[in-house]
Amino acid sequence: MTPDPTPTPAAADLDLPGVPGLRLARPDPGTTATTTSSGPGLLEVSLAAGDGRPGLRLEVDLADAVAWWHPMAAGTRPLPPDWSGRTVTSLVSSVPLGALHDATGRVLLGWAADEDVAELAVTLGVSEEHKTFVVEARPVRPRATPLRVLLDTSGETLATVAQRLTGWLSDRHAEPPLDPPPAARVPVYSTWYTFTQDVDDAVVTAEGALAARLGCGSLFLDDGWQRFARGRGYQGCGDWVADPEKFPDLTGTVARLHAQGLAVALWVAPLLLGDQSAVFARMAPFAPVRVEEGLRCHVLDPRHAEVRAFVVETCLRLVVEHDVDLLKIDFLDQAMVYRDEPGEGDVGEAMAALLADLRRALVDADRAGVGFEFRQPYVSPALARSAQVLRAGDCPADAVVNRRSVVDARLVAAGRVVHADPMMWGPVGGAAAVAQQLYAGWFAVPQISMRLAALEPVQSAALEGLLGLWREHAEVTQHGVLEVTGAEDGYATVSAVRPDLDRAVVVRHAPVVVDLDAFPIGHVDVVNATAEPRVTVRTRRPVLDGTARTAAGAGAGPVTAAGPGLLDLPVDPWGSLRLRLG
Repeated sequence: MTPDPTPTPAAADLDLPGVPGLRLARPDPGTTATTTSSGPGLLEVSLAAGDGRPGLRLEVDLADAVAWWHPMAAGTRPLPPDWSGRTVTSLVSSVPLGALHDATGRVLLGWAADEDVAELAVTLGVSEEHKTFVVEARPVRPRATPLRVLLDTSGETLATVAQRLTGWLSDRHAEPPLDPPPAARVPVYSTWYTFTQDVDDAVVTAEGALAARLGCGSLFLDDGWQRFARGRGYQGCGDWVADPEKFPDLTGTVARLHAQGLAVALWVAPLLLGDQSAVFARMAPFAPVRVEEGLRCHVLDPRHAEVRAFVVETCLRLVVEHDVDLLKIDFLDQAMVYRDEPGEGDVGEAMAALLADLRRALVDADRAGVGFEFRQPYVSPALARSAQVLRAGDCPADAVVNRRSVVDARLVAAGRVVHADPMMWGPVGGAAAVAQQLYAGWFAVPQISMRLAALEPVQSAALEGLLGLWREHAEVTQHGVLEVTGAEDGYATVSAVRPDLDRAVVVRHAPVVVDLDAFPIGHVDVVNATAEPRVTVRTRRPVLDGTARTAAGAGAGPVTAAGPGLLDLPVDPWGSLRLRLG
């Protein structure tokens, strides 16, 4: 393994009072640091340097840590080693924020740096030599103001600390988050996983009618509507005009979907430039990097004013010409291929300028209410000023990753509505296959991507029933106080509480005991997102009564009064319980 080049001194270089287990707090040469307490267990460190690039290395004892949580943890190991490499965060790539926690879910160290726009170099992980966890942060380019780092050693829960750090970052921006449009808060029908690029007017309008009957509020017309969209790859991107064979009148298609009661989102990847596009010759000088693997196209460099103007014109034209309600703006993270480029400017700041220009153009065109959906990995709280929706990253049929991604996104949402990745399942899996996918996104807005006209009757009934149950829970799951357990295992339980409604919803993703005493209210819905035919609960209060539901969301009978104590309550695999407590 690569040795750690920095020896741990006998005493910390910087005195950080109230940070348990601190082994080292070392500013870079030329960096000065001041500290301020901002509350119990909260310490703010201000770092300044003459060259505008202050840096800090922290080391804390590993103690009994089991995982390092951060907003892009869905596909990573719980405790990374410090030799796993440097990452660069920016407005369109992750966010400098994370938390080291133990098996009880209590945070040993939370941290955030107040640079969630410009590029920031971050190195973190377990030091084998020192038995510590290391966090390092340095601006990639000089900044005019000090770099501020918030350390949270309050010992509170992961959900509490993560949302506090997110709030600290979000509050440093002058503008408030945008208000999400109503269509962003109701279930979505997505064309992507079911049809990929094989979409046309007839398919979209037929499926849209069925989706509206299920209670979907919008249809996301994904990749495939545009000219040259045939086969994987993005060689034709750039013109952003409708394929004349698939959508001879795209504006008419949108109007027909509106008549069905659906808002319409249009997919666009405005930084991708394919060599088949008519605009390629004009824009190629501003897209020097070509990405072969997967994309097979060039990427426009947003640091050029010409690129920013082109993207604004493209997106505004799509909104006005086709009267769409939302844009799903994809692949903005590809701008990071230009990171670390000397002398050309900062990618994150260029993207911030681009998105601000786009929002101003929409306001000027009387389209201020148009929604944007961004997806992981561009999760920065700063983006709540540009996009109202944050979607989980692509994970077709992977309910575990979808669940982790959804909860990660909720913890850094900063006012945005979180959408699950579109849900698909095997047609022969019965109601359980539907429930497994829906429960993964229970604390987000579900996106459905199955051919509704071809669903087996049992799955069609399950989808209708479970979407109905999601709507019953939504006032709690979408607006309640969020808590989690077992983050290191992909979230064993996720819960939300609304004391004002006297309700809580807890989804159990592993066969663990559900502690009902964690919810000091009268009505608790327990979703059994496992194949177990029972739910074990612990309660000091008696269960007075309740109802059980099947994996299809249908009624399965009453719950017999029981308890208090440790109770085994029978429930169908992938079913749910509604309990009234004494």
